[in-house]
Amino acid sequence: MENIAEKGSRTLDASADLKDLLRLAHGALHRIQQDVHGRNYDDAEILSLKLHDLRKDADSLSEEIAKYVKEIEVKNYG
Repeated sequence: MENIAEKGSRTLDASADLKDLLRLAHGALHRIQQDVHGRNYDDAEILSLKLHDLRKDADSLSEEIAKYVKEIEVKNYG
């Protein structure tokens, strides 16, 4: 059975992975926008704006996860 610290560490790592993935996707969209025009550019722009909002949500989630993990560890380990 895994302990609280392992579970917390895995959860924090997953949160960081999510943020990295979204950052990479956002960067890819910006590169696409540099090389396309017209409708493709517009579609990439819309997706970029949505991804920006998603990244903000992921940042908030990450902060909440960090607080949760800390609370659980304090509760279980003092």
